[in-house]
Amino acid sequence: MITLSELQKKIPDSQIFNCDDPDSIKISTVVTLYQEKPNSITYISEKSYQNDAKKSNADAIVTLLGWEKLFENKPVLAVKNVDLTLIELLNIFYPTSSPSNKKGQFIVIDPSVKIGDNTEIGNFVSIDNSSSIGKNCKISDGVKIGKNVSIGDNSVIGPNCVIFDNVKIGNDFLCFANTTIGGEGFRYVDVDNTLHRVPQVGTVIIGENVRIGSNTSIDRGGIDDTLIGDGTKIDNDVQIAHNVKIGKHVIVAGATAIAGSTIVEDYCKISGACAIGDHIKLPSGTLVAGGSGIRNSPPKKDLYAGWDWNLTFMEFQKFRANIKHILSLNKIVKRIKDIEAKLGLKSE
Repeated sequence: MITLSELQKKIPDSQIFNCDDPDSIKISTVVTLYQEKPNSITYISEKSYQNDAKKSNADAIVTLLGWEKLFENKPVLAVKNVDLTLIELLNIFYPTSSPSNKKGQFIVIDPSVKIGDNTEIGNFVSIDNSSSIGKNCKISDGVKIGKNVSIGDNSVIGPNCVIFDNVKIGNDFLCFANTTIGGEGFRYVDVDNTLHRVPQVGTVIIGENVRIGSNTSIDRGGIDDTLIGDGTKIDNDVQIAHNVKIGKHVIVAGATAIAGSTIVEDYCKISGACAIGDHIKLPSGTLVAGGSGIRNSPPKKDLYAGWDWNLTFMEFQKFRANIKHILSLNKIVKRIKDIEAKLGLKSE
């Protein structure tokens, strides 16, 4: 439990409004506008939710500086950025447990492995020779780490993840359950209807502050390496093929597949259920709408949508608007022929 005045001291550049005694307001949880819990604080960053916020039973509201007059009957904690403040509030009220030096049962760790201070190892963990784990890490139950792997400080590997040989991972890495990093890329050569497997001898190199969701697969490179840049966030159920190069601060949403040797430059945002073809390049800052397919390199940064045509979002919207007319073409042709017949004209 923390008072509103104590909370204000923890949030930089925040101010309290509509409250004579902030020490009397006690906060213990964060809620949405529609939840009802005692000692709670809620948040609003869009004016379209203004009426819902006024009806909220929360004890205080976080909103933007300058919006405090919209809620004159509610204690307000006004801030410069509501979304960043929400992150701070969640960290305050729902802190994650810190790693410890605890070592689980039934673990197999090669004597050559180096493990940093205050790193926790779960049950049924296997770490092969010449690997290193940084300090303040958590290796969850059932994790398999191969040979010559390095994992940076302050990293968390979720349950049942597999990290293959030679993978390099930077600091502050977060990976959720059942993800595979450095598995064999999918490449075969067809000779006389017989498929010949091409060995995949590269690895995966992951930068700093990267997040990877559950059930995601990142294949190692064939000869070159698969790269994931600093600050990139990858969702659940994503497939990243061999030799893919993903830049810095890229977002890849769930159920997306990126085929081999494709380059995704910095600051791209790929929505869910997209299919990105092989050997193409997405320019820095490109946005891809959900469910889209990209088979050729877009010419410039834009929002792309649809399947295969590499249309910008606005072009795709125009195409969709014209689909109903395209579907009516047969009827239009028949009407024209009927009119021509009545006029005694010969159709060509």
